[in-house]
Amino acid sequence: MKPIMNSSLVIILSTFLSVILTISTFPLGYFSPDWIFLVIIYWIIAVPNMYSFFVIWFIGIITDVAVGSTLGMNALIYVFLSFIIKKLYKSLRYFTVIQQGIIVLVLMILKITFLLWIDAMLITDMYSVSMYWTTLTSALVWPIIFFSLRHLRRRYNIT
Repeated sequence: MKPIMNSSLVIILSTFLSVILTISTFPLGYFSPDWIFLVIIYWIIAVPNMYSFFVIWFIGIITDVAVGSTLGMNALIYVFLSFIIKKLYKSLRYFTVIQQGIIVLVLMILKITFLLWIDAMLITDMYSVSMYWTTLTSALVWPIIFFSLRHLRRRYNIT
């Protein structure tokens, strides 16, 4: 018998857990994966209509507050990259986890590049080129995120 839980609640809790993971892995510095963006990527691929662009923007604002960056930077980048993922989600579903990990690597490189670009325009010097380590660790963690969230999705029959 499958447990009964609202699918929105499972997605909200997994997103909240990703924020907690982001905060708890601060000591890793730039070697910490971008947990929040990985969860967003998974849920867009699995259930593309569950996250609206407003919700993604709001998650980006929460990320900005959690990591202490300029308000709106992550929100803007999350919405932009989520738009790309939503356009490609039908093909991304048929990729293997390794191929998806490569796509995650490319998306993370775009994200970091945009963050560095915006940071340079604002002249805040909050970020450095060392942030590209996050792209590698995020791509390596992707299979764990993928299989964990897929297990949740199947267990709670989220469609």
